[in-house]
Amino acid sequence: MSDDQRRHQVFRSCLYVPGHHPDRIARAYATEADAVILDLEDAVPAAQKLEAREIVAEAITSPASKPTYVRVNSMSSGLCEDDVRAVAGTGLAGIRMAKVGSPDEVRRVADILRELRHPAKIHVLIESAGALERAFALATASPAVTMLGLGESDLRADLNTTAEGPTMDASRARVITAARAAGLPNPCQSVYAEPRDLRGLLVTSKHGRRLGFLGRMAIHPAQIPIIHDVYTPTMDEIDDALEICAAVDLAAMESRSIIITAQGKMVGPPALARAKQVLELANALNLITGFAWPVDQGETSESVSNTRNKGGSS
Repeated sequence: MSDDQRRHQVFRSCLYVPGHHPDRIARAYATEADAVILDLEDAVPAAQKLEAREIVAEAITSPASKPTYVRVNSMSSGLCEDDVRAVAGTGLAGIRMAKVGSPDEVRRVADILRELRHPAKIHVLIESAGALERAFALATASPAVTMLGLGESDLRADLNTTAEGPTMDASRARVITAARAAGLPNPCQSVYAEPRDLRGLLVTSKHGRRLGFLGRMAIHPAQIPIIHDVYTPTMDEIDDALEICAAVDLAAMESRSIIITAQGKMVGPPALARAKQVLELANALNLITGFAWPVDQGETSESVSNTRNKGGSS
């Protein structure tokens, strides 16, 4: 991964919580979600928007036990700027901007955060065909942007298409490509809107991982174990990655340009890049400890292998 990516936190799961339900907000922090998203937008009825803003602002006045983001209302709603100012508390990790229309909107939120001297990051949600066409411009609108995402329900309506099909897959690929081109981590997959359909969640999450997503949004705690199962590197994947890095180290020590693993597989730059991605994610999830970039820093891959956490997912 690039240096830019290493500065951006990645999550397997982010749990959305309606901002007008303080009891659900409290319970969200007891779940296994990697991060919590307090929602002021679609999950909140129009008549309760201001109440939700007050509840969320109060909830993040002090440091939170999990990274906490707030999905604010869109700029077109007239509520966005006041939302941002209200929720810029100590516990805020970032703002999720809904229905973003232009890079200027992103820059405006970034300006507000600078005025408030708040270090919050910005997540940009693409929910229209127009925004999809501007995905890279949105990703690079401000250094504060650390994630792109799709609001699939609204985008699907705008494109007049189905949830699972070539049009939505093309949209997903477009956002993933724009994020990577901008030096951002691969995005999190959009929510699966049927919390009781765990089979559907599993199938679509596996498909999302194959497309290149790096985690998934959740709307119910029951979805989190499946999301983690799909998006956590397996120990076999970690071992393969460590083996590749070890082979690269050995080749460098012996001044060889041809790299072959202990299993007899030839390794090229794409395989090494993928191995590093797996190890970076495994380190972020505490599946391995004492992580370093073996090839870049002169450490041996075996030294990382010896610190693998056997308690990780398989």
